[in-house]
Amino acid sequence: MKIEKKKFTTLSKVTLVGALLFSTIPFAAAAKQAIPDTVAIKKIAGYSTGLSDKDGGVAEIVKYNPENKKFYVINGKSQTIDIVSLQDLTSTDSVQNLQKEKSINIGDAVNTDTFHYGDMTSIALHNDLDIIVAAVQDEDYSKQGKLVVMNYDGEIEKVYDAGVQPDMVTITKDGKYILSADEAEPRQGLEEGVDPEGSVSIVDVSTGEVTYVKFSNQSVIDDDVFIRNNGTKADAVHDFEPEYITVSSDNRKAYVTLQENNAIATIDIKEGKVLAVKSLGYKDHSLPGNELDAARNDKIELERLPILGAYMPDGIASYNVGGVEYLVTANEGDATEWEEFVNIADLGDVKDQLHNLNPNLFQGMTPEEAEAAFDKILQSGDYDKLEVLTDRGNDAIYTLGGRSVSIWRADTMEQVFDSGSDFEKITAERLPDYFNWSNDDDAFEKRSTKKGPEPEDVKVGIVNGEVYAFVGLERIGGVMTYNITNPSEAKFANYINTRDFSDVIAGDVAPEGLEFVSAEASTTGRPLIIVGNEVSGTVAVYEMQAAPIKLIESITLNQTTVDLKVGETFTLSATIQPAETTESKEVVWSSSDDSIATVTPSGEVTAIAAGSTEIAVATVDGKHVATATITVTEREEVANKPEQTPEETAELPEAPEEHSEGQKLPNTATNHYQLLIIGSSLLIISGIAYVVIWKRKSLA
Repeated sequence: MKIEKKKFTTLSKVTLVGALLFSTIPFAAAAKQAIPDTVAIKKIAGYSTGLSDKDGGVAEIVKYNPENKKFYVINGKSQTIDIVSLQDLTSTDSVQNLQKEKSINIGDAVNTDTFHYGDMTSIALHNDLDIIVAAVQDEDYSKQGKLVVMNYDGEIEKVYDAGVQPDMVTITKDGKYILSADEAEPRQGLEEGVDPEGSVSIVDVSTGEVTYVKFSNQSVIDDDVFIRNNGTKADAVHDFEPEYITVSSDNRKAYVTLQENNAIATIDIKEGKVLAVKSLGYKDHSLPGNELDAARNDKIELERLPILGAYMPDGIASYNVGGVEYLVTANEGDATEWEEFVNIADLGDVKDQLHNLNPNLFQGMTPEEAEAAFDKILQSGDYDKLEVLTDRGNDAIYTLGGRSVSIWRADTMEQVFDSGSDFEKITAERLPDYFNWSNDDDAFEKRSTKKGPEPEDVKVGIVNGEVYAFVGLERIGGVMTYNITNPSEAKFANYINTRDFSDVIAGDVAPEGLEFVSAEASTTGRPLIIVGNEVSGTVAVYEMQAAPIKLIESITLNQTTVDLKVGETFTLSATIQPAETTESKEVVWSSSDDSIATVTPSGEVTAIAAGSTEIAVATVDGKHVATATITVTEREEVANKPEQTPEETAELPEAPEEHSEGQKLPNTATNHYQLLIIGSSLLIISGIAYVVIWKRKSLA
């Protein structure tokens, strides 16, 4: 794929700005899209912190609270958590401006004589516990951080000690554990500084006990896991830098990205131990579908090349299909650059060291083709600025990141899907004038020799029974959406970008943290994707244009009190409001005491014994319940007559019946009976006489 750079004119700038303001597709090419959207997504609201920074760190991690319809976003500049309400958000064609309700200042609250606030890196929220948890680092990079537990208004309830440099925090869905990824970077290098031990902190919410899971057990680390600085497994306890955590659907395991090591660790949460550390391998860019633009030549030029990309994921999410757990990774890539401890260089500075190419590493080319393409890369100056890893060997060109989203089986770390070259193909087609722009300047194709679009974070959500992954692109901006219902056959679904390319920092620039909001939890009745943009300092609220849902508001019964006698039945009927709800109208019936009254799945109540019980009907999710009080009494028994004496049972002569006014009436029933006897006798006699006469005539 090769496209010459188009001339960027003032008119095209104006046209683009108009497209951003009035269209759900920020840059619409005239030709039919080669990879079209299959779902519609549009921006319906935005919040601005009023601050921006080319170096990022403004609006970062964002979490939504379905209970109060507010989102909480880390403002890295003011070191606060901004609270913004979506209570009045509606589905409209215009972009609604959101306003901050209040800010929570964490720094002042956590400073002590022994802890000095350095940075707030992440927040998590749990509705059953009614808490927000913030990960806070000490200003001394070698000291332990804190996990600060607050209520929804920011009032601190508890503070736990985390490991060194907690960089991400999450809470298990069952609310039993709080976990943090403690990155422990050697920020002053290895010679003059300290290399702390990376860890995962696990807080048992019920007891307050904190377990620090480290990587000292060499037996669980696979042999092909890369340890930097020519290290061995014994060095992993210092070298591993936990980046991001996702928790399995059964809340038993945590999967942790070890970005710099191109690996994922599996941790048993309850036992607090590492089960496995597995390498993700390398992406073969010689294969069809894995093309990339690795040259800086003022062109859009996606090629198959003998290059191996280290996936090095940042964000990670998980979901379960048919009992199998899958992991979804945003393959960003990350270099090591701490003082003298550096593992990257421009290809032009190290290509003389690349003299042992192993063509057998590339499955998409013959050895001859790989050799020829390799020579082309080394001889052309177009690839000299390509950022390469210098510690993976000289048998290939190793680059950072996969420029993609991948899906892996959690039990084996086998890759079942990778988006290949989609990100660059789609952005090249839809934003050709801004291809591989960075998030801090307006240089065309600048990121081609770095990590491309640079996928940062990924979130997974369910929409109308389908599973989707949402991936933020940190550099050029925007969100890629994939339908991942079938993990091995994931499909591109949408790309939206609301960056304003008419200026270096305008619109929504540099997605950092994403949050998916289900239709059930959304104030608009449609799914939302909330995106914190760390350079522009903005939060974008995108809405998927699925059919809006109508939630159940109430359930009522036709009777709330029923009186029954033992053995009697009564049918209760339930009414769900609104009638046009899109939720399941299936209900569940139950009795608080089956020994008094039972109820069938259709609402028929049967009285069993005297007493009182409650019959309840509930929606299948248990969110709405109605009850009726059933009172059961014994049946009234007819009094038994006393046994009669023989004299009393003797037959008595019939008394004439009396009229209601005391007059005697004739016994017509007896008279009729006598007449019937007489009539029958006459008929018989007549028959006999007829036979006798007939025989006499015959004889004569």
